[in-house]
Amino acid sequence: MDYSLLGPLEVRIDGRPISVGRGKQRALLAVLALNAGRVVPAEHLIDELWGDEPPATATTALQVYISRLRKTLGEGAIETREPGYLVEGDVDVRRFDALVSSARRSEPPRAAELLSEALGLWRGDALCDCELPLEAARLEEQHVSAIEQRIEADLATGRSSELVGELESLIAEHPLREPFRAQLMLALYRAGRQAEALEAYRAARATLLDELGIEPSPRLQQLEQAILRQDDSLAAAAERTLTATALFLDLGIQGEVEAVAGRAFALATEELTPKAERVERGLADAVLAVFTNADEAVAAALRACSRLSTELREAVRPRAGLATAELTLGDRVEGVAAVLAARRVREAQPGEVVVGQRTAASARAHGFTRRGDSYVATS
Repeated sequence: MDYSLLGPLEVRIDGRPISVGRGKQRALLAVLALNAGRVVPAEHLIDELWGDEPPATATTALQVYISRLRKTLGEGAIETREPGYLVEGDVDVRRFDALVSSARRSEPPRAAELLSEALGLWRGDALCDCELPLEAARLEEQHVSAIEQRIEADLATGRSSELVGELESLIAEHPLREPFRAQLMLALYRAGRQAEALEAYRAARATLLDELGIEPSPRLQQLEQAILRQDDSLAAAAERTLTATALFLDLGIQGEVEAVAGRAFALATEELTPKAERVERGLADAVLAVFTNADEAVAAALRACSRLSTELREAVRPRAGLATAELTLGDRVEGVAAVLAARRVREAQPGEVVVGQRTAASARAHGFTRRGDSYVATS
């Protein structure tokens, strides 16, 4: 059973659309579907359908609606479970929530993809034909919030000009929603339209004063001041590149991987984190990190290899590869430098840190030994 609530209510059985009636019967199924997998008490259903003043016949009417829905959907579609009723099935609201949740744990490019997929589930105003204004309003708030998050992710990946038109339309629809105002200011500024960004602030302030009698929030005021200063922090993450060093640490776990991996990763992280911009756990038994100082990157790699070998002994055979290149600190530890570092680590023996010429030139204090076109330091 598939329930679609992000728009007019639709029910499908094996892909076949089913008509479920009108009015309160339709609203009843929508409430049950919103709570799919959970028992909904009869009292709650009555409250949803009739509010604070239900008729004396509400309980009987509820049972009649349940009976009619069972005839339409099949006897097993709605189960009676004390103290109410339960339905099972796939619900688009659940898929939407899962995608938004995954986006929050993802880097901006992937987050934008996930949020776009989530927003693609909407077919119009949620529950627009179900007479459930509170539930519809709650879902609409989640919808608008997801749009804000998607635009935030797009801005973080360097998009600017193409977002301006969308944001202007959203502001016309939601004139008092400050996050859209802030995003428009930022998009205009990054597109090289500073005067228009400041005008967007003045328009926001005028609307808030006229409609609510209040000044813009501190966030919006601070953004205006940052634009006036042309603050470097306003640059998109995709624009904030600098020379940095990527580190690929192969933990070289021997034997029972799961028994050692957690401890090995923890030890490596302790040595790398103090000087690294970011440390991540890679596939299998690898650790990835990025440093803005090549000398500190090499020193951290040597310390990590030494500590792992000392504390875990024969359980690990750590080795590291490093590469220096232009990196974007807003991204995950990926790209050209990470690939080059992974290649260097293949040349390393246990306990060795292998780097390229650019890294060696920036970290001369470590006394590298040349090996072909690579440079080696030993822990």
